[in-house]
Amino acid sequence: MESNIQLEQLLSEIKDKLDFSSFSVKDSLNSDIWDSDDKINGYIMDTLVSIAEYYWESLDLDIPIIDITMTGSLANYNWSKFSDVDLHIIFNLDNFGEHKDLIKELLDNKTRTWNVQHDITINDFDVEIYLQPEDQPHHSTGVYSLLNNEWIKKPEKMVVNIDKANVRKKYNKLISHIDDIEKDLDTKKDYEDIINRVESIKEKIKNMRKSGLENGGQFSIENIVFKLLRRNEIMSKLNDLAVNAYDDMMTIDEGELTENYIRGSLRESLNKVDVEDLL
Repeated sequence: MESNIQLEQLLSEIKDKLDFSSFSVKDSLNSDIWDSDDKINGYIMDTLVSIAEYYWESLDLDIPIIDITMTGSLANYNWSKFSDVDLHIIFNLDNFGEHKDLIKELLDNKTRTWNVQHDITINDFDVEIYLQPEDQPHHSTGVYSLLNNEWIKKPEKMVVNIDKANVRKKYNKLISHIDDIEKDLDTKKDYEDIINRVESIKEKIKNMRKSGLENGGQFSIENIVFKLLRRNEIMSKLNDLAVNAYDDMMTIDEGELTENYIRGSLRESLNKVDVEDLL
C-alpha cells in the first residue's frame, strides 16, 4: 500500500511540473567524449569497440559485424546529464534466414537483459548496446562510425522550439491513464485487465515515439514525451504495475485457501450422497 501511495504522489507531482531544460542545444559536442567536433577520443573509441565486440562474440552467431556506431544525443549538440552512450552494432539481418524477425526479437530481449545486468559508464554516461539491422531506418541526426573513426552523419546545430503546451497535454493524458491503473490495482482486483491495460499503454507509447521520430525527428512532441516519461521513471513504474498485478493475481492467502478447502470438502461430500437418499 505504501509503494502505491508513493507512486500516486509521484504522478501528481510530475503532472504539475515538467523540466525542459535538458533539451537545450549546446554550442559544442560533449568534451568528455569528443576531442573536437570531428573526432571522438581515441581511448573511448577503442573501449566502446571492445565492449561491442565482446558482447557480439558472446552471442556466438558466427555472423560478421558490418559496423559499430555511436549515436543519440551524445553524438549531437543536445546532450545532457540524462544522455546515454548509444552503442549500435550493425549487422545483416538476412543472415538469419526465414526466421529472422523472431531471432531479432529474441536477440533484442537478450540485449535488454545484458544492459540491465551490466553497469558500464563512460565519464558517468551509461553505455547502452543496441542491435541494428543494416537496412533499419535510424532517425538520429548524428551517427559516428567507431570502426572507421569518421562521421556517417555529422550533426548540425539548429534552433529548437519545443511545443511545450502539447508536450504537457500528451504527457499528462498518459499520466492520468497510469494513475487510474494504479488506483484500480488497489480496489478493482481485476488483475488481468490491469496487466492488459499496462501493455496497451506501453504499446501506445512505443508507436507514438516511432511516429514522432519518423515525422518530426528527435525534437518531435512524441519523442520529447517519451524521454520525459523515461527520465521521470514512468516506464519503470508501468513495468512495476504489471508485475505487482500479476503477483497479486497469483497470490493465495490463508483465508482464500481455507475457503477453497471447505468448498472442495463440501463438493466431495455431496458427490458421495446417493440421489435416492435425498428423495
